[in-house]
Amino acid sequence: MRKLSVLVLALFLCAGLSFAAGNKNSGNSGSSNSQAGSFGIGYSKATFDTGALAGTIGIDEVSGRFWFADDFGVDVRFGFGTGDVNTRILIDSSIIGNIVKVNKLNIYWLAGLTFGAYTLKNTNAGDVDCSVLGIHGGIGAEYYVLPCLSVLTEMGIRYISVKPDNFDSRNDFGVYADWLPQAGIRYYFQ
Repeated sequence: MRKLSVLVLALFLCAGLSFAAGNKNSGNSGSSNSQAGSFGIGYSKATFDTGALAGTIGIDEVSGRFWFADDFGVDVRFGFGTGDVNTRILIDSSIIGNIVKVNKLNIYWLAGLTFGAYTLKNTNAGDVDCSVLGIHGGIGAEYYVLPCLSVLTEMGIRYISVKPDNFDSRNDFGVYADWLPQAGIRYYFQ
């Protein structure tokens, strides 16, 4: 309940800032400027199921998004971590293209690849090294809270293969969706 209250408060704050920025720029009827050449950095989170080995693994990622033109860009994410239970690294890249832009909201398509590796420490079989390969495609929505700050979420179809050493691989194919904090936030330098 506490997390939900903080999330709702943050959304109200962001919406208020967004409306204030929209009123300040009322001369251009609230439409966003050209995205071509803009670069944004931010946060994303990737999750994948390893099966009986460790359940679901989540990796926090630093992300960068670059728009080559108003309707075409690339999104690259990199995450790593280490701890008592596992060590992980993940690289994910997607090409993205705008389908429609409505005021501060972009609806876009995406297609990409995921590569990664992780080590499960101290399992019954000793340390287990695993590799990850994923292919995904879908749609996303990016809302510009401020001209330089956006929140986004994505959903689509994903195939992911997790291959532990000395074990059978785990292959999953299906629909995925991420909610707001897991999906991402971007701050643009313009």
